[in-house]
Amino acid sequence: HCTAANWGNWLYFSGKGNDPKHRHFRTVSQALKYDKDGAYVKKWLPELNIVKSPETEETHLRPWDFSESVAWKHPVVSPDSQYTWQDLQTLKETGKLQSS
Repeated sequence: HCTAANWGNWLYFSGKGNDPKHRHFRTVSQALKYDKDGAYVKKWLPELNIVKSPETEETHLRPWDFSESVAWKHPVVSPDSQYTWQDLQTLKETGKLQSS
């Protein structure tokens, strides 16, 4: 384990420092890609388990959009900054991130 490499990787993926490609860790797009069903998120945020309707199937990806179903505070970081450009376009065009 190299502490310097660990710190460097965390800084790199958080978008800090001098990076000409402007890489950023997009939490919503990462969840969409690697945890589509929300198993990890629902394990640690059990309040998301109570939502079962088809209209709110993406609650684990963006709970702030379903505030009537889930008691959720608006995030400190802008949600739009947590999507890839493609995911944000899909959301704006279809109202959903995932195809049914």
